Amino acid sequence: MTNAPSPDAERSFRIRRLLFTVLMLAMGIVHTFLTTESAYVLAVTVDEFGHVPVGYNVLTTGDFGFCELNPPLMNVLAALPLRAWPLVPSGEVGPLGRDAGYDFWGNGYRFMDLYRRDYLRAFFLAREASTLAAAFLGLLAGLWAIRFDTMGIWRAALLAMGLVWFSPNLLAHASLATTDMGAAFSFGWTLLAAHAWFERPTRWRAAVLGVVLGLAQLVKFSAVLLFPLLLVPGVGLLRTRRAPVRRVVAGLALALALCLLVINAGYLFQRTGRPLGSFSFRSPPFASLQAHLPRALPVPLPESFVRAFDRQLFDAREGDPSYLLGQPYFGGRWDYFLTLLLLKVPVPLVLLALAAVAVRIVGRRLREEDAFLLLPALFVLVIFSFFSQKQLGLRMILPAAPLFWIWVSVALSRVPFTVPRAAVLAALMGWLGVEVARVRPDPLGYFNGLAQEPGGYPLAGDSNLDWGQGLTALADFLHTRGEAGPVQLYYFGRVDPALYGIDYVVPERVQPGLVVVSASLFTRPYVLYDHGQLVEQPRLSPVPARFHLVTRLMHSLYVYKVDPPGK
Repeated sequence: MTNAPSPDAERSFRIRRLLFTVLMLAMGIVHTFLTTESAYVLAVTVDEFGHVPVGYNVLTTGDFGFCELNPPLMNVLAALPLRAWPLVPSGEVGPLGRDAGYDFWGNGYRFMDLYRRDYLRAFFLAREASTLAAAFLGLLAGLWAIRFDTMGIWRAALLAMGLVWFSPNLLAHASLATTDMGAAFSFGWTLLAAHAWFERPTRWRAAVLGVVLGLAQLVKFSAVLLFPLLLVPGVGLLRTRRAPVRRVVAGLALALALCLLVINAGYLFQRTGRPLGSFSFRSPPFASLQAHLPRALPVPLPESFVRAFDRQLFDAREGDPSYLLGQPYFGGRWDYFLTLLLLKVPVPLVLLALAAVAVRIVGRRLREEDAFLLLPALFVLVIFSFFSQKQLGLRMILPAAPLFWIWVSVALSRVPFTVPRAAVLAALMGWLGVEVARVRPDPLGYFNGLAQEPGGYPLAGDSNLDWGQGLTALADFLHTRGEAGPVQLYYFGRVDPALYGIDYVVPERVQPGLVVVSASLFTRPYVLYDHGQLVEQPRLSPVPARFHLVTRLMHSLYVYKVDPPGK
């Protein structure tokens, strides 16, 4: 017979539960405000320009050939509101999108030309898919913390939700209609399902793991990294739980079979089972498989999925221009992401991370959260640091971030709760709030207080700082100043600035007056959109002495006042 809890204990539990609920709701409301504000204010960024038209074309035609670079799930979810509130054609397709076929960028131009009147509204609605994914990611973080914490459920869960919801680098992608936030959520969801199966290896939990794993593959190809991570619960069951080998193998087999079924269902089973020899692979891994396996062997995956995956592997091997600490380079370098973390993670979060590491070192023995949270986060970091030649921003390792912050929350929750420690934690979270407020509504360009730009140039480019999000701020700036006539504009992005009411020219040579330059154009070459055509970027660095910086808009655009030559 168990003893009933005392009235005081029951009252204390109710108070804690009420406090947890109030604080969770308050954080959720603030997070929703921040993400909605950014979704409304930020201009259409480089990758969004192509992602949303992909989803819209798949929904309107049923043809998954449009998914030439990515799996379809996040693109389709982003485009769903555009079917509920239909777009009305209001323009003619220009030369850049006229013969687009399945081309990612060509269909972006086609979509922009055809739906000019509804274009900005369409992207605001499309961004809600990422906003919802970010909201659920915070809730998932709280659920993970509760599963691991034994010394104060509300403390670990609240801290985990706070660190995930208010990390500037996660906020930066919570308002953009890309695949990045969906990848972070699906990655964490899959590992949560894997941990649930580890705790109780039933067929039902293995089936849930397989379904969630399949959904992750439909979000982004980087989810393939989840497959080797399934060894963690498998080996754990064999070694620590002494589960029968047959039971573990059967569970993993069921999960993998359902994962394959979900991937095919996500493409409506279109052109699945095609012979291996019918593909023209460009990436070495797929070409090697084709060379060593029978050409008549049916590939149990949709053709569009295989072709897009092959394209991504090829692009990752070929590399891309990148930039760090004032130095452009091509391909990959091992310290790229580590350096970005030092520059872009807020100092209070760094201090919390160091405290968590210290706690775990003192604790010595490994725990389940180390295997299911810390190990996968480090695995993602290592893979992209050492094995990718395509380093275009911190977003590439975004799935590692929530895992790490949940691990930090659980580690810190194991320390006895005292008033001084609570005061320090509250001060650090308040500091984080100040950092978030300082950078809103453009967390994409966040750098911490330790970062100092070399000679006025950016520390990093592309999605670390300037992804083309500053056109709304430029339009407001020009309107406030009452600028008449076209502004000289060198813009890193695909969208037409005229959609934001900006009268612009892309001059071959800069003339005296105002000139606006995207920060990323100092870091890498890019084509410029100029009234329906693409032109080559002129050399923009070093900045001439007659260029005088007037202001920076949303961390993204440098506004210069240019003197006449010889002045």
